[in-house]
Amino acid sequence: MMQFYLTNAELREAAGTFKAYFPLRVEHILEQADHSCAGQFKLPYTMAAGEWIDHGLRPDWLYNPTEDLEYTWILNRHWHLRDLGIAYILTGDERYVEAYKRHITSWIEQNPKPTSLTYEKMVYFQRPGPWRLLEVGLRVQSWVWGYMLMSHSALLDGDFERKWRDSLAEQATFLSRYLGETSINHATMHMQGLFMVGTFLADHAEAPYFRQLAQERLMLCLHDQIRADGIQNELTPHYHTASLDMFGTPFLLAKQTGHPFPNSYLEKLKSMVAFSVATIRPDGKAVALSDSDSGAHVRAKVGFIGAICEDEAICQQGEISEGLLWLLGSEKFVYWTERMGGMEKEIRSTVAFPDSGYYVMQDAQQYVFFDAAPLGGAHGHADALHFEWMHGGRLIFGDSGRYTYQEGEWRRYFKGTSAHNTITVDGQDQTPYLSTQQWGEPEATVELHRWLSCEAYDFIDASHHGYARLSEPVAHRRWLLMGKSLPFLLVVDELDGVGTHVIEQMFHLSDEARVMDWSYGIDEGVEASISYGEELGKTSGCRMYWAGSAGAQASLATKEGWRSDHYGSKKVIPVLAYRQSFTQRAVIATLCLPECESNESEAWQLALLKVNEVAGSTEIQILLKGSVDSQVAIMVNQRGVSIEEN
Repeated sequence: MMQFYLTNAELREAAGTFKAYFPLRVEHILEQADHSCAGQFKLPYTMAAGEWIDHGLRPDWLYNPTEDLEYTWILNRHWHLRDLGIAYILTGDERYVEAYKRHITSWIEQNPKPTSLTYEKMVYFQRPGPWRLLEVGLRVQSWVWGYMLMSHSALLDGDFERKWRDSLAEQATFLSRYLGETSINHATMHMQGLFMVGTFLADHAEAPYFRQLAQERLMLCLHDQIRADGIQNELTPHYHTASLDMFGTPFLLAKQTGHPFPNSYLEKLKSMVAFSVATIRPDGKAVALSDSDSGAHVRAKVGFIGAICEDEAICQQGEISEGLLWLLGSEKFVYWTERMGGMEKEIRSTVAFPDSGYYVMQDAQQYVFFDAAPLGGAHGHADALHFEWMHGGRLIFGDSGRYTYQEGEWRRYFKGTSAHNTITVDGQDQTPYLSTQQWGEPEATVELHRWLSCEAYDFIDASHHGYARLSEPVAHRRWLLMGKSLPFLLVVDELDGVGTHVIEQMFHLSDEARVMDWSYGIDEGVEASISYGEELGKTSGCRMYWAGSAGAQASLATKEGWRSDHYGSKKVIPVLAYRQSFTQRAVIATLCLPECESNESEAWQLALLKVNEVAGSTEIQILLKGSVDSQVAIMVNQRGVSIEEN
């Protein structure tokens, strides 16, 4: 007896709904499936993501045209088998079943289970082969999905099914014998696969053991990985949101097949939604912090959790996607789609995640994601006190993304401090880089000093000690103030240390940005003007002003930087770099005034931007003058924030 999310008959019914709701996706899937039949794969999250790579009709599962280990691993996850199954259920074309059989039998023949490694090496080995535990956990799910979508085909004969079933059970046994560390997301995917096999092969002698072990370890993974504020402990938005699927699909399968998880699992799963929602920028893309991409996939994962938990408040914050159709069937998919059509989206507001160290400041026009979090392990970047800022639908300052996991200069660049909107000291990273998945010691630690949020502004004050390791140590403290009723952004950087150092403050702009000019302005400060192509309703420009400690010698330059929205692709962007040397102490105040019709900020002119220092205490004075005898005085110091308008 085989158990799954839906029966084959229900999947065939879902195929009709899929054609009606997603006609463009039908074309895409058929194209993908046709290439797969020919042994050609275009693999996401690899350095060949944009190319069709030919592996032959009986694919060579170890062929890798890149130097990126991810290519072989992702190839051996067999994600394409699910597309073959959908293509078959849409068309009834037996070519897709033939390719499914050919790919699985060739894989079995080419890849016997490894037997020569010790337990420790089997659990942790990173060889570029198909039996890494992560690949096993994901591959078995692809095999089962493909089978269920094709199970009405007469070509799935008894001889093939025996080989397929024996290999599936062997891989499940492998997952049950070698247990990875539960504090990282790999272990979740191991057990996600094991639970599916234990449920699907319900009449197998070890199926009850597979299910029980997987459920217990999934609960342990959820406990060990999800922090008190609901964030996955690798502190990477991409992997956090992916974890909604990793934990959510076993929950749904268990619920639908009579082996439910306890209610505590459900509540913990739901607690993760708030952070995923907070990472969605106003343009619908995700914050690309640490090893993340900026794809527009987050709302679909949020909607998935809402639907499987039958929680309308969560659904309201997400969207109903095609993935939900194949999991819940046509009736429930249509129900949730119609329900979502009548729901108003929740108004976005400021939210803090103090246990992890992420702060999201937002109102109707602005969005700031501020990083006061720890490094987060192998997927972390050296980006303490970094932030993203959007205003009026425009990305003003953005994260660079991840680009690649392949060891080399690009991996080092995208993980490094200079690829983020923060400060480098003497050109060094905040935490020393060792390799693609390894940081040196000491790790930069972050301390929060103040967090204030009200109707007029959001304000954060934090510091890190990554440069305390230098022979002449330096501490970096940053204030960030986001105005609401009056849109502006103020960044104040304090550097305290021993000796003389060179600092560089970076602002990574969008590829659409043009730095029009910069000059020395009022009180010997520096100013710059940024403009964008005209787009109705979007911020058209930004004026930036810098003021420093008395006597500071500063320079401003536009450098070439890079941004990666998706793994394996990158584009050139301009980076504004403010540079100065200092001895013992420096303070830099940076004021940003966005320009667009909707907020009339272009009417405000800067009359004063001044850094005052009294007995080691910093005070920032700002005076803005309007077009009709109006002015705003802004004061920020150790005691707080004052904004007065008359």
